[in-house]
Amino acid sequence: MQKVYFAGPLFCQAEREFNARVTAMLEDEGYDVFLPQRDSGDIGELNLKEQEGYDSDEDVMQYIFEVDREGVLEADLVTTVLDGRVPSEGTVIEAAIAHEHDIPVIALKTGRRVFAEGEPYNAMVWGVIDEEVESPDELVEAVNRRLSN
Repeated sequence: MQKVYFAGPLFCQAEREFNARVTAMLEDEGYDVFLPQRDSGDIGELNLKEQEGYDSDEDVMQYIFEVDREGVLEADLVTTVLDGRVPSEGTVIEAAIAHEHDIPVIALKTGRRVFAEGEPYNAMVWGVIDEEVESPDELVEAVNRRLSN
């Protein structure tokens, strides 16, 4: 089963629900999807400090980083939600890790905000994207195209 890493902001209920809905669409296509909010947790919801080896918030943040990084490196493809004027920092780092390991990155941008006139993203963000789509349905189609070899 091919693996997809779903990177996106997860800081409010609407973002988490959107991420879960699009992840379900990809899973319905037969992909094994790593969704960080579900598969590694979030520092505000994890109770790792009581578990052996996690004595501080810093330990928990390092744990989340390592689990998410490993999820990216095990993926055949990374999808990344880049809505908003400035994309989520974590989402951009996940895409950059993928890019540096020759893992294709498909960006989903459903909004119309831009970084600057004529520029949808900062050039450093733009440089790690292999393909951009504008809807969840287009994202599924793009993943199918890229992973159907």
